Amino acid sequence: MPLNAGELWTRVTLQKPTTSKNEVGEATLSWSDFQTVWANVQALGGREAQRYAETVGLSTHKVTIRYVTSLTTSYRVVYNGRTLEIGQINELDRRLYMELICTERAAS
Repeated sequence: MPLNAGELWTRVTLQKPTTSKNEVGEATLSWSDFQTVWANVQALGGREAQRYAETVGLSTHKVTIRYVTSLTTSYRVVYNGRTLEIGQINELDRRLYMELICTERAAS
């Protein structure tokens, strides 16, 4: 079932990882903007988890966008000042749309 263009109501920025070397020669990870697109962002749920002796809040979101070539799970989504890590990409409607299942981590 195709999406109505009005359902893609907010702007999100897709970012890709880039590596560079610092002054000591160590590789450092940074992020660069890849593309800004219209999206539908829906919260799916949340929970808390223990990671390295710290309680971390995890929220899951579904982000639906028009199909973007070369997008992988190594990219991330920036939405209203929040960072969502892409965990799964589902292609919909013969590659017209993509559904990104993302996780937001927030230390509590």
